[in-house]
Amino acid sequence: MTRSQGFVLRSRFLLPALLIALAAAGCGKAQEGHTLVTTGSRRLTVEQFEEYARNGEVMQPYFALPETAQKKALFEDLLSYEVLAAAGARAGFDKDSAYAKIESDALPRLLPDALYEAHIGSSVKVSESEARIFYDAQKEENRLAVIALADEATAKSALAKLGAGTAFAEVAKGMSVDPNAARSGGEIPGWVTLGQLPLDVEKAVAPLKVGEHTGVVVQPNGSYIFALLEKRPRKDPPPFDQNKEEIVKMLESRKKGALVAQYLGGLKKQYELKVDGPGWAVVGDKVLQMPDSTARWLATDPKRAGLSDAELKQAIATWTGRTYTVQDFVADMSKSDLNDRPPAGNVALSKMFVEGKAMNEILVTEAKKEKLDKSPKVAHQVERAKSSYLVSKYVEKTLPAGAVGFPTPAQLDSAMHAMVQASGQQAPPNLTFQALPPQLQQQIVADWQTKHRQALLKAEVERLKADLKPVVDDKAYQAIPWPVPAEAPKEKA
Repeated sequence: MTRSQGFVLRSRFLLPALLIALAAAGCGKAQEGHTLVTTGSRRLTVEQFEEYARNGEVMQPYFALPETAQKKALFEDLLSYEVLAAAGARAGFDKDSAYAKIESDALPRLLPDALYEAHIGSSVKVSESEARIFYDAQKEENRLAVIALADEATAKSALAKLGAGTAFAEVAKGMSVDPNAARSGGEIPGWVTLGQLPLDVEKAVAPLKVGEHTGVVVQPNGSYIFALLEKRPRKDPPPFDQNKEEIVKMLESRKKGALVAQYLGGLKKQYELKVDGPGWAVVGDKVLQMPDSTARWLATDPKRAGLSDAELKQAIATWTGRTYTVQDFVADMSKSDLNDRPPAGNVALSKMFVEGKAMNEILVTEAKKEKLDKSPKVAHQVERAKSSYLVSKYVEKTLPAGAVGFPTPAQLDSAMHAMVQASGQQAPPNLTFQALPPQLQQQIVADWQTKHRQALLKAEVERLKADLKPVVDDKAYQAIPWPVPAEAPKEKA
C-alpha cells in the first residue's frame, strides 16, 4: 500500500462531517433525473450527487483528499447517508410527531432564501475588471466608530446631541443599542477599507475627514451614525491575483445586499408594516422587566407571570392581513435561541426583533404567492431535512453516548504515543498517559472516542448495506465528470 492510498483509507469515512453539512446545505434538485442509487423506496440521483459536489460546505471535509479520491469518498458517504435514512424510516422514525412538523418548521427558514434567489440571485454579476477597479481604489484603511440605534427617529435624536456638541463617544455610550459599541464609546475594532462596508455605508463614510461623522444611515436592521477616527495608507495589500476570487465574491455580496435592502424596503411599504402598537407599554413595563423566576412562566402560563388576557391581545405591530400581539412576542421569544433574543429590558432591540419576525412572515407570504413552496428545489431541501432527521434518530438509537465506551489504560498510552509521533517528535520511553496534563488527557480521550464512534458507525453502515442491499448504477457513476462542472449543463430545447 502506498502512502497516499493509506491516507485515503484512513480519511475516507467522513460521514459524521457530511451529516452536518447535508442538514444545512439543502442543495440539489428533487427526485427527477437519472437514478444513481436505489435503497428501498429512496433514490439518490446523478443530478443530486453533482449538486452536492458543487456545494463548498458539503465538500469542505473532502478537499484534504487527493482529487482522484474525492469523488469516491463523497459517493461512499452519500451512499452511507441514504442507507442510514432508509434504516431510520424502517425503524418508524418517520411516524414521529416531530417528523410530521419538519416541513412546516423548515419553510419559514427556506422560503425567504428561495424568494431572494428568484428575484435577486441570478441578476448579480461581477467581472474581473470591476474587481480590479475596486482593488486599485482600496489604497487607504480607516478606523471607525459607530452609534447603533433601533430606528431612524432615535438616530435623529442622537444626531441632534452630536450637533449640540456632545462627544461622539459619550452619545455612543448613552444611546447605542449595541452593548459592545456602548462600552467602547462606539469604536469598531481593527482597520477596514471602505470597500469592506455595505455600499450605502461606504458612500456615507467616504467624504469624511478625521473627526467628522455621517448623518443617519438607515439599514434593514436599524439606523447608524459613523465617525472617522483615523486614516492611514493601506499596509502591504496582497497581490490582486491572489485576492481576486475573494474580491469578486465580496462585491457580489455587496450588490446582493443593496438589492435585498431595496427589495425589503419595498415590501415594508407595500404591507404597511408598523411596529408602534399600544402593546409596547406592556412589553416595556412588564414583559421585559420580569425577573427570571417569573419570566419562566411567560410561554406556558402567562397569567401566572402576571399578564391578563387583555394585555396579551394588545397589538405591538401591524401589517396587511396581520396583527402581531404581545402574546405573539412572548411565543416567539420562547422559541428563539438565547443568542437571538434581545437583552432583558431593551425595548429598542425588542422592536428590531419584532420587525425581523414580521419581515420573515411577509417574505414567506410572498414566496407562497409565487408558489415557491412547491418548487423542486424547496421540496428537495425539505426532503433533506427529513432525511437528516431519520439519520440522526437512527444513529442516536443505535449508537447512544454510552455505546462508545472508555479507552483502556493500554489504549490511552498507545493513543498518546501515536499523537506524539504524528507531531514528528520522539516520546520518552517512560512517558505515560497519567503523566500528561489534564487538558491533554481530555483531548486524547475525546479523540479516541471520536475515532471509536466512527468505527462503530462504519460497521453499522456495512451491516445495513448487506441487509438493505442498495442498488448502484455503476455506469451512471462512472459517467459523472470530476470535478463536476461549475454549472449544471442546460438541457437542450
